[in-house]
Amino acid sequence: MAVPLPDNRKAAGFFLAGVLISTAMLWLIKTLSLDYGPFQIMLARGAVMALVLAPLALRRRSVPRVSGTPIKLVGRSLLAFGGQAMGIAAIAALPIAQAQSLSFTKGFIVLVLAAAVLRERVGWRRWAAMLLGMIGVLIIFWPGFQAGNTFDPNSFLALGSAACFAASTIVIKKLTREADTLTLMFWGAVGQSVLALPLALWWWTAPQPGDWLILLSVGLVAIAMQAVMLTAWRLGDVSALAPLDYLRLVTGAVLGFVAFGEVPGPAIFAGAALIIAANIAASWRPGWQPGPRSAAALPPDGSLVPPRNNNITEHP
Repeated sequence: MAVPLPDNRKAAGFFLAGVLISTAMLWLIKTLSLDYGPFQIMLARGAVMALVLAPLALRRRSVPRVSGTPIKLVGRSLLAFGGQAMGIAAIAALPIAQAQSLSFTKGFIVLVLAAAVLRERVGWRRWAAMLLGMIGVLIIFWPGFQAGNTFDPNSFLALGSAACFAASTIVIKKLTREADTLTLMFWGAVGQSVLALPLALWWWTAPQPGDWLILLSVGLVAIAMQAVMLTAWRLGDVSALAPLDYLRLVTGAVLGFVAFGEVPGPAIFAGAALIIAANIAASWRPGWQPGPRSAAALPPDGSLVPPRNNNITEHP
């Protein structure tokens, strides 16, 4: 069964909307992290997502089930939980531009895991691109490149988050053969809520009356971001949309400067440039041309999920 040709212009519009929504998410997380811990923010996000998605899931004939895939779903929840916790902590402790730059190392870690776990063939160009990206990471990390020659250990939180999300991506690739997008979103939100609940209660801070709306907004914005991004990937070609993802670095840097007075140093810009160049080089496929897509290439839910760039759904 033939699938309509991609509409990259419309897809780009949805994608750019997703970038702006993800920037709004950054503002919500950074603002809330001034008064609340990461587990309380994660509980709010997961609980709201689960409550909103539950009626949609139950209305469908294919009600989300865990039969046949419980270990993978639990594993994905644990990895996403670790990625969310460290990612939120990194956004709270680091300048947004620095945390965002390091989050893009996820692509290199996926590369390694795809070769080791999925036995995918990885050519020398992608290994060379990964090496280039790691040089960018070292520039951001190395004290000699930073103002005052100081090293911020909180940078490891951003790298740990990227590693967890990379491993989660590998699990998701296997789960998409057994479950649709709604199933993954719903049970992911349930798992995040269950895991975050005891830790959030242990480090609980009573929300101020004006903060309840912001806490609720985190979950609603997360749903909107995933819905818009998935629509973009469904409409357009991966090669046309993937470069737009790096606009998150620009919008994040602008947000940090305008809302929080953060001024990224030259090391962050230089390292980010190398990381972006490495990601583009790693995803480049010489001789590839976009064309009609067949239904056989679609995941179970009929959506197109990019094989190399997965930052759209798995980041704080």
